[in-house]
Amino acid sequence: MGLVRAGRTRVEQALPLFCFVVALMPIDARIAVPGLFDVSTERIALLTIAALFLSQPRRSLIKRMPLKYLIVLHLMWLTISTCYSLSVATSAKMMLAQGIEYYLMFYLFINSITEIRTVLRIMYALVGCLGLCCIFGLFEAYAKWSVMSLLPSNLLLGAPLYIEAGRGLRIRATFPHPILFGDALAMTIPIALYLLSVCKKNGQRAMLWTITALQFWALYKTSSRGPWLTLALSIVLLWMLVKNRVRKYLIGFAVLTMIVLVARPGIRETISNLYDSTQESNSRLGSSYGYRHALIPAVTGALAKDSKRMWVGYGLGTFREIGLDITFLNITQRWHTCDDNWALFLYETGYAGLAIIALLLFKILWGALRSFWRMKRPDKNLMGTIVIGIAGFYFGLLSVAGYNWGQQGFMAWMLISLSVVYPKIVMRKANLPDNGLAVRKNMSMADEEMRPASAVLL
Repeated sequence: MGLVRAGRTRVEQALPLFCFVVALMPIDARIAVPGLFDVSTERIALLTIAALFLSQPRRSLIKRMPLKYLIVLHLMWLTISTCYSLSVATSAKMMLAQGIEYYLMFYLFINSITEIRTVLRIMYALVGCLGLCCIFGLFEAYAKWSVMSLLPSNLLLGAPLYIEAGRGLRIRATFPHPILFGDALAMTIPIALYLLSVCKKNGQRAMLWTITALQFWALYKTSSRGPWLTLALSIVLLWMLVKNRVRKYLIGFAVLTMIVLVARPGIRETISNLYDSTQESNSRLGSSYGYRHALIPAVTGALAKDSKRMWVGYGLGTFREIGLDITFLNITQRWHTCDDNWALFLYETGYAGLAIIALLLFKILWGALRSFWRMKRPDKNLMGTIVIGIAGFYFGLLSVAGYNWGQQGFMAWMLISLSVVYPKIVMRKANLPDNGLAVRKNMSMADEEMRPASAVLL
């Protein structure tokens, strides 16, 4: 009902709330309908937005649907792969989630967003959502209570608290796994830092400082190596691409990190032990690291056994449902988790499917980079932040199958949508033709960028 009220006049006004809800709600919050597709929170929210969109006049800045041919090609290939799947029902459900839902949301976003304030409010919504998740993480770490325990036990895919041998309790908030929570944090920390650099109101700045500090703490408490590397890459890119006050904040957080490591040797020892264990093949962490290296030969070997599977794969969702025999440390055993989403694309949709999705995703990134290069500052800073979020998500896929497991896949497609529509808004504001971004003559976008998005749902 909140979405309906927010989008009663314009669906654009409901999008920040939609982003907050979808990024917050766990995939366990669903109603399983036997023999049919699950009724989940994000699907209800997406259908609500679609209904609002259809009931209102169109005010799109997009004249032609971008990426339509690659999207149609990908959907066609997913259909073919599903027809030859080892589990057609599972693959059909995964196709709805991995293909149709993402692309429908993409279409609705790019055809609804017309103002920079909406772009900013969506970014505030994502940061605010992860801030709330960090508060849930505080309860996990210090009260040994998880918000996931509020859900009926028959809906939970695992225990509310995630406790792992060798690493102890790892916080995950509303995400299925700590590494997925870590990926979402690594995507939103650069956004929080950017918003902090352009925000003018003291109350909002205090909120953003608090959220950013909590995000760094929560990322540490996930004990996830992949998101740590993703954040390190994102911070380097943030320093290179965003040239405003954010650089001062990066220096400040670097100094604060060094002080914490010196003052709290336990934190330093935890990180050092985690790194040392990664190098030991006989440890749990080391075997986890080695497993990722064994994935590619196992997947390519499985595809080489059947020429048809080499092209169409084994079907979406079949890795988790059926598993794959993988040999590493001279032991062969069946695994049901694939800690490399690019390898998962290959196994489930074949070489052709991997080529199509890789072409689609990297064309998106290339288009975002081109828009970034053509813009002038301060517009360039916001575009650079969006690019960093997308690139961080792609990099994170190397360490976890996070494209359609957890909420961060939706978050990535929200950023992808912003990367397409934000340049259109800049061109419209500058009264420029739709064939490039030149130096603006009249209105500087700085006023729009610096305007606080205080009306976001928080």
